Amino acid sequence: MRLYNVLFICTANICRTPMAEYYLKHLVTQDSLEARIAVSSAGTWAIDGHPAAPNSLEVCREHGLNASSHRSRMVHASIMNNADLVLCMSTQHKADLAGVFPHLAGKIFTLREYQAPHPQSLSIADPYGMAIEAYRETFRIISREVARVYPFIKKAASINS
Repeated sequence: MRLYNVLFICTANICRTPMAEYYLKHLVTQDSLEARIAVSSAGTWAIDGHPAAPNSLEVCREHGLNASSHRSRMVHASIMNNADLVLCMSTQHKADLAGVFPHLAGKIFTLREYQAPHPQSLSIADPYGMAIEAYRETFRIISREVARVYPFIKKAASINS
């Protein structure tokens, strides 16, 4: 059985995408689907090896998620080619990736637009450098969107196997 690979993309891979990655991993683990769905993240301007931002780690902890093992990484061709679904935090990330990987454009979406008939907004603001309240609001948005798309991911994973 082949894993269905979900990839989250943001800028530095230290604020938004760790929250999204570890929240989706939590949902996948709750449903015992680790053998069917793999979740990872990367950044369009990431420096490899940095931990998640302290406020991202704190907000994850507040929600029972341990993202302490997270290390940032720069997106590159093999990561993109391995992904079945690429969920970006902003329209700029989506445009950047579609420009570099035009042959993969059909699997690149913003998190807010994926399987949403009429999204209010397509991007999720970057809380980098802001107070923890901004990170909490970002987590609230990300967790709601991840929970919304999770049934579609489960369905795609079952079709993919």
